[in-house]
Amino acid sequence: MRFLSLLALLPFLGGAQIGPTNLDFEVGVAGAVPQGWFVPTSDYSVELRREGCFHGSGCAVIQTKNGTPSQPFGNLMQVFPAQPYRGKNVRLRAAIRVDQQDGGGHCQMWLRVDRADGQMGFFDNMGDRPVTAINWQFYEISGEVESDARSINIGFILVGKARVWADDVTFEVVPETPPKADDDALKSELQRVYGRMDAAEEGGRLDEFASLVMPDAVFVSGANRASLSSVLAEMNELYAAGTRFHSKTTVKSISLTGDRAVVTTEQQIGQDTTNGRQDFISRGQDTWVRTSDGWRLAQNNVTSVRAVAPPFDPATLRPIIAELTKAAVPLKTVEAGNPTDDLAAFGNAVGDARFVALGEASHGTREFFQMKHRLLEYLVKEKGFTVFAIEGNWPEALAIDRYIKKGDGDAAAGLAAMYFWTWQTEEVRDLVEWMRRYNQAPGQHPILTFTSFDMQTSKVAGERAVDYLKRNAPGEAAAAAAVYERANAIANSMSDPKAKEIAEAANDVVKVFDTNRGEMEKSSSQEEWRNARQAAAVAYQAVFLRSAGAGGGYRDEMMAANIEWLAREVYPKEKIVIWAHNAHVAFGAVGHKSMGTWLRAELGRQYYVLGFAWRRGEVRAVGYSNGKPSGLGIYPAAPAPANSGSAVLGMAAKPLYFLNLAGLPAESPLRRWLEQDHLFYDFGAVWQVADPEANLSPESLAKRYDGLIFIDETHAARALPIRR
Repeated sequence: MRFLSLLALLPFLGGAQIGPTNLDFEVGVAGAVPQGWFVPTSDYSVELRREGCFHGSGCAVIQTKNGTPSQPFGNLMQVFPAQPYRGKNVRLRAAIRVDQQDGGGHCQMWLRVDRADGQMGFFDNMGDRPVTAINWQFYEISGEVESDARSINIGFILVGKARVWADDVTFEVVPETPPKADDDALKSELQRVYGRMDAAEEGGRLDEFASLVMPDAVFVSGANRASLSSVLAEMNELYAAGTRFHSKTTVKSISLTGDRAVVTTEQQIGQDTTNGRQDFISRGQDTWVRTSDGWRLAQNNVTSVRAVAPPFDPATLRPIIAELTKAAVPLKTVEAGNPTDDLAAFGNAVGDARFVALGEASHGTREFFQMKHRLLEYLVKEKGFTVFAIEGNWPEALAIDRYIKKGDGDAAAGLAAMYFWTWQTEEVRDLVEWMRRYNQAPGQHPILTFTSFDMQTSKVAGERAVDYLKRNAPGEAAAAAAVYERANAIANSMSDPKAKEIAEAANDVVKVFDTNRGEMEKSSSQEEWRNARQAAAVAYQAVFLRSAGAGGGYRDEMMAANIEWLAREVYPKEKIVIWAHNAHVAFGAVGHKSMGTWLRAELGRQYYVLGFAWRRGEVRAVGYSNGKPSGLGIYPAAPAPANSGSAVLGMAAKPLYFLNLAGLPAESPLRRWLEQDHLFYDFGAVWQVADPEANLSPESLAKRYDGLIFIDETHAARALPIRR
């Protein structure tokens, strides 16, 4: 978690200091910040106290000052040189207790190692095990200091409303325990197996890789769980498309129980694509089983993946920052309902495009949602857009469409019916309510439509298809209902061996609609048949999505096809605003072919893409730490590292701006920089708590978007009350 640049911290390091200072919190001046420690923000205070401490000599108390803090968390920290600890295991230990207040806050002790060239080494901020205990308890963090480490950061974070007490702090080198001979032999044996897998992966010989894997082996990454065979199938497709992988795996530790071994690894990964080379560091915890044919991989568990930033050269950046400062068009506000003269540059860039796709660099950011609401109002009033399509399941979103047109139901209930917490927010509700008011307004004006294009769930789509069949082809309804019952049984799986068979049966239902179209339209209408047939198609798509090898690439392809269906069949003469994550709307694919890539190929410049970027603040997301969920919550996001693309965008010194990427001169320094891969805070609904910099993704902005909205500091989206 990076709060200040290294240069800013130099005054705290001290010339002769070789380790942490004043860890005992001895009381000197009452109320003063402890010697050697500092608080980066002014919204929080630290007091030295003697009463109520774990020991009588003194302790530190962190709390908010009067009023609502502008920063999402408080932090008491110190920084010291890492040289004496390089290559060693260290341990930070402290006694902590928490006085909770309204809302319930917590404490997170943290330890971070900063390496050369701005890279982060070991990091643990206890995001998966926050401290809420009201009585004194000891907590500790242990980790390895990398050989090129420059500084070590330690501290205590206060999140929410609480008072955090810390005492009896120690920082020490953990004595090494000589390994047993048999441990060394096992480590060497498994290291050789990993070497074979690395060579097979690099050479594209995935059949050789598969020979070292159990038949039922699984791949786990955060909330995603799939068969390892399906992952290898996706990799084969990437190899066929020209992607090449380079891999070097290092065994860090082994825990052996009988014939099962849990292996902690660090993997250096290189990926060569048409966009160039990108390097990653992946950490994992794999499970191996000893068989008669040797060790076989049973579970590949990726606990974190972090992209490696390109070298940072301040001299090269000067002309880039100068051009960025001139090209960035400042915007006055993210809030809708304000004058729109500052959006003229955006409107000129959109031109006569029929489709405008609005991205987002997270699914839980208040300012992204507010800005997209404001842009929707502008596009409706100034550009004649009438259809709003969100990254939600079709036909669930039709309930909201009925609300904004007829007043049926209410906005919150409609958003809850779309399943995902990402849209159940005050910001999206406000957008829906504005669409309702616009449609109700007196006078001549077009009527707005709320729709969607995703296909992750078969339940409502299947029910809609069956209901139509009962009324118009009753002899087919029972068989279709049986198919969808099987589909619903695997709806929560990432990959299921039965999915392909069920999908084939679901496709047979679609064929029933096609074969009997004439008779069905006569007994209903063309519009009813069209919508029911699309419901059956979405149900099929949702089931096939769970078959081996389908994955994100199939989902993006089908979302693009569903948008084309909306534009061609349902709203053939209307302009459409598309709302989805950056990775979906972008026309430059990363990994698989994105929805935006399909749409750009089909629609050309009629499809305009606006990406979103940010630098610091907080996010609402599902937290993951070392591969384990820590729940849906609000997580602090420190300023992006100085060598990241997010940090460079912030150097324009404009807190909110629009950048016309497509309008930049081809050979300008800024254009060339934007066509290269740099690291940006860009993730979906999952936040890597234990390694925040793992939330940075490599992107070449000019190859993915036509324009960009940059917001320097963001806040978490505000959740609506849960409806039961």
